Amino acid sequence: MKHFTKLFMALLILSLTMSSMVGCSKEVTEPQNGSSDVPQVLTIAYGNDTDAKSIKGTGDMLLKIFSTDRLVEIIDGKIQPSLAASWDIQDNGKTIIFHLRKDIKFSDGTPFTAEAVKFTYDRLIKYNINQWTQIGKLEKVEVVDPYTVAFRIIPGQEGYLVMNSFAEYQCSILSPTSVEPKDDPAAPFATLIGTGPWKVIDYKKDQYTVFAPNDNYYEKKPTLQKVTVKDIPQAEARVLALRSGDADVVVDYYHGGSAYTPRNLLKSLKDDGFQVLKKELPMTTALAFNYKKDLWNNVTVRQGINYAINKDDLAALFDGWINPAKDGLFSPSAPFMKEAGVKEYSYDVQEAKKLIKQAGFPEGYKPKMIVQNQNPDEVKLAELIKSQLAKVGIDLQLDVLEAGVYSDRNKKGDWDLRSYYIGGPERRAYLRLDGRFNPQAAEFGGYGYFSSPQITPVLAKAVTSFDEQERLNSFKTLYSLIKDQAAGIPLYNEAVFVVAKPNIKNIEYVSSEPRFDNVVVEKKK
Repeated sequence: MKHFTKLFMALLILSLTMSSMVGCSKEVTEPQNGSSDVPQVLTIAYGNDTDAKSIKGTGDMLLKIFSTDRLVEIIDGKIQPSLAASWDIQDNGKTIIFHLRKDIKFSDGTPFTAEAVKFTYDRLIKYNINQWTQIGKLEKVEVVDPYTVAFRIIPGQEGYLVMNSFAEYQCSILSPTSVEPKDDPAAPFATLIGTGPWKVIDYKKDQYTVFAPNDNYYEKKPTLQKVTVKDIPQAEARVLALRSGDADVVVDYYHGGSAYTPRNLLKSLKDDGFQVLKKELPMTTALAFNYKKDLWNNVTVRQGINYAINKDDLAALFDGWINPAKDGLFSPSAPFMKEAGVKEYSYDVQEAKKLIKQAGFPEGYKPKMIVQNQNPDEVKLAELIKSQLAKVGIDLQLDVLEAGVYSDRNKKGDWDLRSYYIGGPERRAYLRLDGRFNPQAAEFGGYGYFSSPQITPVLAKAVTSFDEQERLNSFKTLYSLIKDQAAGIPLYNEAVFVVAKPNIKNIEYVSSEPRFDNVVVEKKK
């Protein structure tokens, strides 16, 4: 009854929210492509606020994909030109010089120049936006001429990881007119003005963001005339919005976390005629151990727990939509994962019991697993893990918590196990690996997963060397060490899902990122 009441209230709120959004944009929409009498507009249900008016100008990943570009992109694991047409890496990475394209304007018509690049990075430094940006390694940013910019790296901090970071979402280039007063890196963010295919025309925090095509876009213009992204935090409510017609598409919040379409609902959606589009990414949902407790610093205990987990059964929870992480730490799309050929622990109850006993696991100790309650998938996963550990004599206690309580317990270290994600979108693959396993990384304090004296130097070579063969060799060693030390338990390889009505055509993935630039709305059949 309590679940029914919560769901009823969520649906009531959703209905009222949808009603309040009618007419939220003043622009008149006329059909452009597809059927001549079908308005070319799209509504996306999304589990996060885009934060389009963030004072710092950080904002959500989806916002950055729609509205901005970066100096470079990472496609199929390779660094590719974007706003920078080319670059020179000097003195083994101590200086990186970018030669910019000269045919680009921001969405407000102002020219894209080296001054905008310097402004963006000066702002990142001013606001100390150091997660995944590598700005702590920058000595200075210099404008060489209007279309050339030089990055000087602090001696000893140079490497491939810094070059990789120029594709990071938070390093998206913003116009100096995005702040008020303009040109001041310290000024509060006013309006997101980028070079991407879309521009923001309306925004209401925690409710919606409205995008229209950027008339100054330097490549092919989007085919749609308007896209509205609605913030609907509850997973079931997003699916209801799709089924009721209040949304055309549901998009995963794919950087990690839990704001995605529950995987066990995908089959019924597909059976009912919705498109279910999937793209694996180099990110894995894993079981994390609390290394602040001595028990979990015992590698034999960790190995025993690894053998106790049946990953096939975990993946079966989700109707075959995801793959168990048996063939390595990540999916084959991760850097050098296929070449490494490292297999994970097999399911072996007897071996698990033997190792747990050998390690001296405290008799009667009941470890606690903290679980976030906002996505039913995570709860189901925890319940199955509990039943599997029971077979090897461990009575796992599940604490299913609201998001705020979960965060507090995590920060205090009041837990033994929790599910977590390692890796991320392709553009963050190197950055996330460093942030999860390198105790010196800016992100490790808040997002670390595991570290050891053996792993740290190998990781450094893997993510910093400009020599591809040296990176390959280091990654092979790194993946083997992470497995042998049982750093955690990779459970299943993550994927980005988009669920759409059947008349929504041409949704595309660039790497693992869904794009809507060529979408056409056809007449319903």
